[in-house]
Amino acid sequence: MPSKSPTDKILPQLADWQLADLKDLQAALAGLVEALEAMQENTFMTPDATTEEVIKKSPDRKQARGHIEAKYIPRGHKRHGPYLYLRYWQGGKLRSKYLGKAKQQDS
Repeated sequence: MPSKSPTDKILPQLADWQLADLKDLQAALAGLVEALEAMQENTFMTPDATTEEVIKKSPDRKQARGHIEAKYIPRGHKRHGPYLYLRYWQGGKLRSKYLGKAKQQDS
């Protein structure tokens, strides 16, 4: 029997969510899809590119409804990160969701 797709695995859990939460998820997914499509269409994603390289080469953020941003956090004399955030528009407001720490390229 074939294994379930990620969609098949998560859909039963989503059926229990409140409508407002599902709409928030819908807006976040639309922003993520748009950001990833823009990167792929502009050939910014190569199989061996690190996430940080992809972010640096991503298309103009002002044109898109969704983009991924790499953010560094200064602490004392050190700079931590990059941490990835999905930035997307929902209801006329810019929203932000943490995606995790960017994968670093092996040296």
